[in-house]
Amino acid sequence: MLKLQMSVLDSPENFKNTELIICDNETAGQAHMELFRSGDSDYIIPDKAASILDSLSHVINAYCSSSSLQKIHLVMGWPNILQVSLWQKAKPSAGDIFTLLRNAGISSEELQPFKKSDINDFFQWLYYGKRFDVLRRLCHIAKRKVEGNFKKYHIAVECHIIAEDTKKIVASSL
Repeated sequence: MLKLQMSVLDSPENFKNTELIICDNETAGQAHMELFRSGDSDYIIPDKAASILDSLSHVINAYCSSSSLQKIHLVMGWPNILQVSLWQKAKPSAGDIFTLLRNAGISSEELQPFKKSDINDFFQWLYYGKRFDVLRRLCHIAKRKVEGNFKKYHIAVECHIIAEDTKKIVASSL
């Protein structure tokens, strides 16, 4: 198993790489590194005390305004991908997820059994139901949200969802 040294990331002023990988936890970083083989110095895990949107804003503003950064990879689990896709700090409600999934191609009828479900039940249903097309669409939605909110930097964004149980990237905007 690879071991990431997330703390070795250069300060924004000294960051010389053109790509930055923002992970919501070390498992996400490991999953990305196993697949893409990026260097340790490309990875960052933002402060967990802040909301994912505040963390993204802080990191992107700091690194995009002070370096030659051209591309960002977001590697996150289901709850954070939902927050980025919806661009909201609060934990998404079932209604928020219904709307998001309908926009990603799921019918209202398919969603009815999940009216009172926990947000993680949606991911399990999509993942084990092999609805990878929907998961990829959610990655594209998250990608567009981040690119739209930081368009002043003209930065390319790629988004990857990990499955916590397999510790693998299961969908991507690539």
